[in-house]
Amino acid sequence: MGEERYYLVYFPAGWETDPGQKVIVTLHGTGGCAEWMVNHWYQASSPDHAWALVALQYYDRESQQYDDDTVLYENLKTVFRDLTAHCPVGESSFFYHGFSRGSAQSFPLAIRDRAEAQIFSAFIADSGCAGLNYPTLREAPEDALAGARFWLWCGQNDVSTVDASRMTCDGMEEDMVPYVEVHGGVVDGFVREEGVAHGMFNGCPEDGSDDCHMRTSDDPGPSLPLLFEYLESFP
Repeated sequence: MGEERYYLVYFPAGWETDPGQKVIVTLHGTGGCAEWMVNHWYQASSPDHAWALVALQYYDRESQQYDDDTVLYENLKTVFRDLTAHCPVGESSFFYHGFSRGSAQSFPLAIRDRAEAQIFSAFIADSGCAGLNYPTLREAPEDALAGARFWLWCGQNDVSTVDASRMTCDGMEEDMVPYVEVHGGVVDGFVREEGVAHGMFNGCPEDGSDDCHMRTSDDPGPSLPLLFEYLESFP
């Protein structure tokens, strides 16, 4: 996988006796780590939702380098091969979740996945947009996202990291939703949560605010139950 690249896997109790459950593959944001992502999902969804969690580290803190979508997708295929070879996931559906930078990567990764292994049943984009001039998006054929399904989330107070003059919700609505649909994909859900900024697991009222209320299973906020209902709607 490369220097300082690894992935974490969590299986809930009873997984082997209840096949066909969901596997959530989650990617962190800028400066983040795989450990945070497993913890976010675990704290917010366990024990009510018995899905497996997989988090990929694609950032090297020493070199401050991030993998691009080409390397990311190769590593995601490696993760998928490892899991199918060594873990009881043969009847499971896989879902991609990306936060911030990981959310921005959901769009080029979806293009690659539809053209290759078709691992993921749906892509969850959490607080991040890809630039439409990003090479993988710019060079994609018209049907590049045929069969791809998306669920998008943004906080109304979140300023875009792609263009500081816009809000993330504007970028999703004006750029990403049309891009997905024009290229043959489907946006099953687009949630704009009022009163919060960056990250649906964070509950921060403003960008850079220290007054965050991390979402938990006891206090998931208004959006996470909608996401969990969406995931559970898949067979």
